[in-house]
Amino acid sequence: MLFSENLTMDIDSTKTIQGTLLPVLDFKTEKENVLTLKNTANLNLLIKHKRVINLINKLEFSTYGKKLTVSGGYVHVEYRYLLSRAFEVYPYAESQWAESRGMEYKISTGLLSRYRIINKEKYLMFASAGMFYEFEKWEDPTPNAAPSHVYSRSIKSHLSVSFKHHLGEHWELTTTAIHQAKPDSYFKEARFGGAADLKYNITPKIGINGAYRVIYDTAPIVPIRKTYTTIEAGLSVSF
Repeated sequence: MLFSENLTMDIDSTKTIQGTLLPVLDFKTEKENVLTLKNTANLNLLIKHKRVINLINKLEFSTYGKKLTVSGGYVHVEYRYLLSRAFEVYPYAESQWAESRGMEYKISTGLLSRYRIINKEKYLMFASAGMFYEFEKWEDPTPNAAPSHVYSRSIKSHLSVSFKHHLGEHWELTTTAIHQAKPDSYFKEARFGGAADLKYNITPKIGINGAYRVIYDTAPIVPIRKTYTTIEAGLSVSF
């Protein structure tokens, strides 16, 4: 699950191109302890004030036990069409890989919508809803498993609610709650996710960012932990 809502940038109508770079260091619990250095690049291209191409890319380098690997990352592209100041639709496509967790790759594409419920100077709340197709390839961790890989193909719904709050002059908090599921198993085999990003803006262009992610999959397709947690901290550079 990619928490793209926490990475979605406020659109500056005076800039054709805007973006951020976010190098981070994080720790997470897997089959072994994993220490990861990663960099996230977020780019917005504004087209005629009502359309935005948003590209988000991340590469991870990890120590998995005593091994150094290129453990994960993703590429996410969405085409944001602003129907009004409060409502937009966006088809998207993304690819993810997380070798340390056993996911060789995941490809998904769909159509989502985003609506701003509250839009105040210091406080923003918006909800997203839509449908997407997902294809996954996982390595089966069961010893001597045959076949050694498991595949999943499904159509799922996506619902999320996000809050962004400016805490004083320098602090910014963004939180998101997500629910994803197949239409025929809305609660029995659902996937839940939560995210919290806390940023301290040193200057208008440079900040320190901390991020927390938790995903709970009620029915993983391979026998792994149902709960997946990450904690990150790093420098944020905007342009």
